[in-house]
Amino acid sequence: MLEPAGPAADIIIWLWWGMFAFFTLVLLVVSGLWLYAMQRHPQDVSPRDAAITTKRWIIGGGIALPLVSIIVLLGVGIPAGQQILTLPDERAALRVDVHAHRWWWSFHQPDGDITTANQLTIPVDTPIEFYVHSDNVIHSFWVPKLGGKIDVVPGRVNTIRLRASQTGLFRGQCAEFCGTGHAHMVFQVKVLSQNDFALWQERQRQPASIPSKHQKAAEAFAEHCGQCHTIKGVSQGNRAPDLSNIGARRLMNVGARLKQDISIEQWMKTHPTWLRGGQTPHHKTIAPNRMADIVTWLETLD
Repeated sequence: MLEPAGPAADIIIWLWWGMFAFFTLVLLVVSGLWLYAMQRHPQDVSPRDAAITTKRWIIGGGIALPLVSIIVLLGVGIPAGQQILTLPDERAALRVDVHAHRWWWSFHQPDGDITTANQLTIPVDTPIEFYVHSDNVIHSFWVPKLGGKIDVVPGRVNTIRLRASQTGLFRGQCAEFCGTGHAHMVFQVKVLSQNDFALWQERQRQPASIPSKHQKAAEAFAEHCGQCHTIKGVSQGNRAPDLSNIGARRLMNVGARLKQDISIEQWMKTHPTWLRGGQTPHHKTIAPNRMADIVTWLETLD
C-alpha cells in the first residue's frame, strides 16, 4: 500500500502521509501540553480567572482544533476521493466486470469475451473501468498498490476506475469480512505491456489445447467437473471458477497459507478440508488413475 503503482494509489499515499504528519503534530502538541500540566506548580487564581481559562481551553482544544482538523481533512479528502473514483482520462477505458463469489473472484472482459478466475490481467498505462457486483453478501474490491477500494453490494453495480503505471504482479483481496473463506479471498493482478496484453488476449480467445494423450482426461473432466467449471472448448459450467488457464494461476492463496508452492494435485486434495461451508466437491467419485490424468492435463493449461 505504501509503494504505489498507479495514479489513484499516488493520490492515496500523499493523502495518507499528509494525514499522518498532521495528526502526529497534533499528538505531539497535546502530549507536550499534558506533560507540562502534570509538572507545573498550581497557582492561586480567582474563580473568575479559572473560569475564563477553562473556557479558553474548551473552545480552543475542544472546538477550534477538531473543527479546523475536520475542515482541512474534508477540504483535501473529498477532492482526492472524487479523483480516485473517476480518474478522468480522454482515452477509452477497458471494461472489466467483477463478480464476487463466496469465496473467489470472477473477472470478465467483454472486449474479447474473456473470463478468468482469481487472476486479473490488464495492460499498463490504460484506464480500467471496473463494474463490481455480488449475488450473495457484501464484499470489497481492493488492489492496494493500484488505488482505492470499493464495496461490492448485492443488488447493485458499483464502479471504480484504476490505472497501473508499471508492469508486474500485484495482490488484490476482499477487504470486507464475508464469511469463513474471507481470509482466502485473494486474487493476483498481472499487469502486462500493451503488446504482451494483446498477445494474452489472443491466447485466451483460443479453445483449450487437447493433445491426443490428454483426450480421455478432458472427457473425464467434462463428465465429472464440467457442470460447475468452464474450460474453453471443453465445458461451460458457471457455478465455479473458470479453469481455462489454471496451469498458470495461483491457487486461492493456499500456497501462501501453507508457505509453499503447491500443485493442482495438492490443491484438489487439500481445499475441501479448509474451505468449509462452501459447496466444494471431494472428488471421491473419480477413480485415482483418472484423477491423475485430469491433474496432468490441467497443469498444461497456461
